[in-house]
Amino acid sequence: MRRMILILTLSMALLSTVAADDTISFNGGSSSIVLREGRENVVLSDGASVDVGSMRISADTITLSGEGWTRVECSGHAMIADEERGISIETESVYYDREEERILISTWYEIEDTVNVVSATGASLEYRLDEERLQLDKNVMLLKDTDSGIMRCQAESVVFSREENSLELRGAATVYWDGDEYGAEVIRVDLNTDSITLEGRIRGNING
Repeated sequence: MRRMILILTLSMALLSTVAADDTISFNGGSSSIVLREGRENVVLSDGASVDVGSMRISADTITLSGEGWTRVECSGHAMIADEERGISIETESVYYDREEERILISTWYEIEDTVNVVSATGASLEYRLDEERLQLDKNVMLLKDTDSGIMRCQAESVVFSREENSLELRGAATVYWDGDEYGAEVIRVDLNTDSITLEGRIRGNING
């Protein structure tokens, strides 16, 4: 009976997309399933993973809920990998709303962006998939590989537009690059041209 319910639920998941653009599929070594109307949820563990389009999310435990399984909650060694987007994120917990195309993380994370050749760490994150925009918060450090060496950007808050390949740093904003140090209330970085714009009270240490 448990196997029959699991097969039924999986079939429903594959066919139900609601407002989300991509079909969702999932698997796990063990599961618990509730099909009561209004309280539907699936809890996966033991090698749990969820696939949505080109994105795969894996974790120790994954809970699916909402109409059409639009809400995905992960805990324990969570990993997001999307080869098509060229990005991966490692953290401890993830909340993914497929309908709003938004990923929320409130634990320490590590990001690798192979398209823009950027890596980042921090303790809070909002990723708007439809805009390819990341809001990174709390002790953010972002590293960019450039022709003049590694550019290191630090701030309490960083907006990273993957589409425009640009950064906006606020809160103790500092950039270390090519032997120089730049600090300001707001720092904007064009990662395509490696240009740095300082706004507000500024400071610097430039080796000439």
